[in-house]
Amino acid sequence: MSFDLSIWSDLELCGLCFANPNQSRLRVKIVRPEGKPGKTHPLKNRIAPLALIAIEHYARIIGSRFIEIQEPTWGAIPIYKQLGFEFDAKGRLVMAVESD
Repeated sequence: MSFDLSIWSDLELCGLCFANPNQSRLRVKIVRPEGKPGKTHPLKNRIAPLALIAIEHYARIIGSRFIEIQEPTWGAIPIYKQLGFEFDAKGRLVMAVESD
């Protein structure tokens, strides 16, 4: 079971994201968060927060306890940290999923 997300503004595709849970469903890994290449689009600098909202809901639905960014690019790490991600003891960039 995986989660594919596309983020649009009117007819313009602004971002994509793919996430999937591990076998135990304790963690959902965000594999490929991507904003539209180029200097500008209507949702510039909003793709990661919007994707995270959807992935948090997905994680809660399937009972996951953590969301992990798989192989984050170094340039994006500060953005993920602003969104609440931290490196755990195993060096994974993770965020706890709050239960309802």
